Amino acid sequence: MKNIIVTGGAGFIGSNFVHYVVNNHPEVHVTVLDKLTYAGNKENLAGLPSDRVELVVGDVADAELVDPSSKRSGRSCSLRGRIP
Repeated sequence: MKNIIVTGGAGFIGSNFVHYVVNNHPEVHVTVLDKLTYAGNKENLAGLPSDRVELVVGDVADAELVDPSSKRSGRSCSLRGRIP
């Protein structure tokens, strides 16, 4: 199974992208990396299959968190909001 990382995947645009991928690409597993701050909400991912979507709560600037996920992934898509 292919794996992609979607940063900001619990926000409005990111979660719609995740839903699209899950519904149209059954060979893809999605790792969502989201800080769940002002725009991210895990409810936006409700109903998605847990064997196809993994939510990792954290900051994209945290190398210890991002590195293991990126090694499992072939692709990434950044849909996160503003960077302070």
